[in-house]
Amino acid sequence: MKRSVIFLALLAITFNVFAQNTQQFISLFNGHDLSGWTMPGEVPGFEVQNGIMVAEPHNGSDIFTEEEFGNFIFKFEYLLSGVGNSGVLIRCEPENPWGTGVEVQLLAPWTPYRDDLHCTGSIYGHVAVTNRPDETTGIWHNMEIKCDRKNISISVDGEVTTVADIDTVESMHGKSLTGSIGFQSNHSNEGEYVHFRNISVRNLDSEPEYVAKGFYVEDSNIRNQAWEAAQSISAPMIKTLAEMLAGENIMAGAGAKQVLFDIIARATAPDNLKRDSEAVIAALEIEFNKNYPKCAAAYLEWLLEMAKRVK
Repeated sequence: MKRSVIFLALLAITFNVFAQNTQQFISLFNGHDLSGWTMPGEVPGFEVQNGIMVAEPHNGSDIFTEEEFGNFIFKFEYLLSGVGNSGVLIRCEPENPWGTGVEVQLLAPWTPYRDDLHCTGSIYGHVAVTNRPDETTGIWHNMEIKCDRKNISISVDGEVTTVADIDTVESMHGKSLTGSIGFQSNHSNEGEYVHFRNISVRNLDSEPEYVAKGFYVEDSNIRNQAWEAAQSISAPMIKTLAEMLAGENIMAGAGAKQVLFDIIARATAPDNLKRDSEAVIAALEIEFNKNYPKCAAAYLEWLLEMAKRVK
């Protein structure tokens, strides 16, 4: 019994450390090669030079993360040549990036068409900037893009340039809420370029507290996205799900009930790693031993018995 208590305490500490770590930014570019990225076009548009991601070939392939992201904070530094033209593609499918996602513009101040709807920091063709950023070429700037469910905000050099609520932008209706993050290749003339460095992301969908808020949203697309993220988090999400199950919000409780079942089913599948199923069972035991209302406690007990039986 004593060993079991110690193990559960250590597990709780582990989950707490996990929660803290997931709030950190993760580098997406190692400075040596393009591992973790893909270029679906025939002509490579990017290469690594002296620790910098460089796009020089005219209209070469765009580059995309192999991993998909739904809700995130993406930040990086960029440097444009005198008439440089590039962009950041978010929540997109690499095969059809503008059809599925949107582009955040990166553009030198040279073209006569560079209105507020098509300048740096704008969501190209969809949402204009409300605070025009510094567009000086030949120097490094930093950009941060936050996708928070239906809300997108963009900052350049620490100043917010653009804020968008997808529901209020008709041209963005139907756009994907998850997908790859990409950079557009050199979209200007030969000899022009764009450089990128210090590229990182904070994946909000790996943070239980953030994901849980999606269970309370009326929009079914947002709730489904939150459910999928909760399943991926797995064991560290069980505490939060159990609390929602025992809460007063019927919609959130119903979602938590379903996702708890899905986590157990996935963790105890024959092809799943043993340590994953053990972590899920241990997390369930922690919650089962708490003083939850009768219905929630009974459901947790049923899940726990099922998980142990399958294991």
